[in-house]
Amino acid sequence: MDEILAKQRIVVAGLGLTGQSVVRFLTGLGVTVSVWDTRAEAVVPSWITNPVTLGRVNEDFWTDIDMLILSPGISPSHPGVHLARQAGVEVMGDIELFARLSRTPLFGITGSNGKTTVTLLLTHILKTAGLKACAAGNVGQPVLDTLGEQWDALVLELSSFQLETTSSLSLKGGTILNISDDHLDRHGTIGDYAAAKQRIFLHCEHALVWRDHQECFPASPVSKVTGYGVESSNTEFGFSNNCITWQGKPVLNMVDVQLVGTHNVLNIQAALGLSLLAGVSMADACEGVKSFVPAPHRCVQISTRGGVHWIDDSKATNVGATLAALEGIGKQKTGKLFLIAGGDGKGADLSVLQSALLRYVDVVITLGKNGPDIAELFHDAHQVDDLPAAVNFAATHASSKDTVLLSPACASIDMFENYQHRATVFADAIAKVEL
Repeated sequence: MDEILAKQRIVVAGLGLTGQSVVRFLTGLGVTVSVWDTRAEAVVPSWITNPVTLGRVNEDFWTDIDMLILSPGISPSHPGVHLARQAGVEVMGDIELFARLSRTPLFGITGSNGKTTVTLLLTHILKTAGLKACAAGNVGQPVLDTLGEQWDALVLELSSFQLETTSSLSLKGGTILNISDDHLDRHGTIGDYAAAKQRIFLHCEHALVWRDHQECFPASPVSKVTGYGVESSNTEFGFSNNCITWQGKPVLNMVDVQLVGTHNVLNIQAALGLSLLAGVSMADACEGVKSFVPAPHRCVQISTRGGVHWIDDSKATNVGATLAALEGIGKQKTGKLFLIAGGDGKGADLSVLQSALLRYVDVVITLGKNGPDIAELFHDAHQVDDLPAAVNFAATHASSKDTVLLSPACASIDMFENYQHRATVFADAIAKVEL
């Protein structure tokens, strides 16, 4: 395959981290590579000496080009990509290129929410069991950077953007954790979004599926399917008396792990199932879960200032993530629950939040572009100008044992650099609260 690539004339689209990793990889193989970024004002890294084109391109640009490697941030429906296809150029993403080159056992994880948690958890389990494993894809290393090293297993977090340009990825095990409204500004409909996720099962040996959600089941044939869920099961994963069960027997008590909430019970079950496929014993896998430290900004308590539980769930950039947080925390709350939500809703139907808001939340504080849309779902919601104002309002009205949850259900791009920046502003505002 390397020899075939070396003869190709390839355009890499996008100058982000993925695009840069592709340029490095292909240049290292001696491939003739040029770069195109759809942004006319894109900054070109100084180390890139390849020919670079910025902004719009016409059909002549694709003359004598064999392949286009598309970064996830650029839609396959972009007019420039359409011109490439018309010119007979093969279009793929870095995951597809990687899939054609890798011979390592691969495990894939996708879904609207929980992808990073399960990817990092599974990688941690495999490492603690003595396997040489690595997280890659949408989290961890760019996939092409893993080539050339010997791995026992690679764990791939895969977004819908990555999967829609992937066709030959062969997985030993894979899962769609859940499907909820997200990225509809890109995919158009929930059906198209789900179809992109379903591509994870095209060449998958064994699927792990959430039994309660049919949309998580493979639409294409796989050799074997194992289910998980919060109801009891004598044959698969289940949940009873606060313990995860396997084939009817308790294997892991949730009091022994740092992940909390019903949604994380499902995440752990998925990771355990995939670890079994990698050859790890159930006992060793459960020990790995116990020592796992959750990633930041994913339903993590960051302060008890004023006796209040301040929870950072800034990574909740879509409705499904916030619903999961409300379900997981709302059922266990000891006082009032304050929700801070809002931002760029990315075209999602925010009204699906209403039932959970009315069931679990006592005070709703909204901000950002689509904050007013969320405020309309709740009686007497409070719209504020920025996140520090939201924190100050919550601090003024919350009492000891109450919970303040930042779970925006929206992207951060209308007010912040990214969700990490949003979390930093949240933490800084909490530290400045006057008690």
